[in-house]
Amino acid sequence: MLSGKLKIPHISTGEMLRNLGGESAQMVHSRIDRGHFAPDDFMLPLMKDRLSQPDCDSGYLLDGFPRTMVQAEAFDASLSAADHQLEHVVHLEVDPEELVARLAFRQRTGERLDDSAEFIRERFQIYAERTAPLLSFYRDQGLVRDINGTQSAEDVFAEVLAATS
Repeated sequence: MLSGKLKIPHISTGEMLRNLGGESAQMVHSRIDRGHFAPDDFMLPLMKDRLSQPDCDSGYLLDGFPRTMVQAEAFDASLSAADHQLEHVVHLEVDPEELVARLAFRQRTGERLDDSAEFIRERFQIYAERTAPLLSFYRDQGLVRDINGTQSAEDVFAEVLAATS
């Protein structure tokens, strides 16, 4: 909804990684299938290439990147080198038990086969260790917009628009 409203591409790293082919994809998929992140040294060139595409010239909406401090620092450096800056970091706040229920539903419906209970719990641990610190990093820059993610999609959308306008 946000991508359509702003007329910018929605770039989902999860989708990009699930659609990978070739030899390097096997290594990445084996990590993802165990609930881990794709390696930084794989993600950084992948994202650099994607963000250099002409459809990103007027902006883009990132979903799932950066996920680690290494990625965040490299991304900030590349933005700075191009005389660009990050405008907002939208943080959807959802109670962990609600997230477990949502992810388990995706697994039961076959939407995402990597959403087993074991992987969900492991992902929370990885998130706490590697991704949660990014909130402080971006909060210190005044970029974080906290949004109640338990609302309807329409209400979340409205709140995101209000917080980023």
